Amino acid sequence: MTALAELFAATKDTGGVTVTLKRYDFQGVKEERQKKRARRSEGEEALQLLAGRMSLGDKEYATLVRAATEKRKISTLVAPAELDEFLARLHGMVLNNAHSIKKSERLRRKKAAAKKQAKAKQQQRQASAGASAKAT
Repeated sequence: MTALAELFAATKDTGGVTVTLKRYDFQGVKEERQKKRARRSEGEEALQLLAGRMSLGDKEYATLVRAATEKRKISTLVAPAELDEFLARLHGMVLNNAHSIKKSERLRRKKAAAKKQAKAKQQQRQASAGASAKAT
């Protein structure tokens, strides 16, 4: 968490932090290759291998958390028992650093247009009030 806090601090003025969460099942690349081979072949043994790999059962999986900036990447595994606490701390950290999130360009344009329209209405009211004052 301290490394993640450092990433947020480093990108306070410019840049951004991308955080991703992914289920991690400890199977690895070798077993993924076996699944691909099983899908390609048509043998009974290959189909059983595939069925065995695809059934998840009642397992609990760790969570892989990755965070990256333009210059630095970090990753860690979070155990299932610690996941709720980790997500609560991550939520707090994101809220603390939310002030550095830039507003979208569309929202900025929308606000500027509304401000311009309000100013035009105000000038129109003043002009009509000035014309009515001159008439009396």
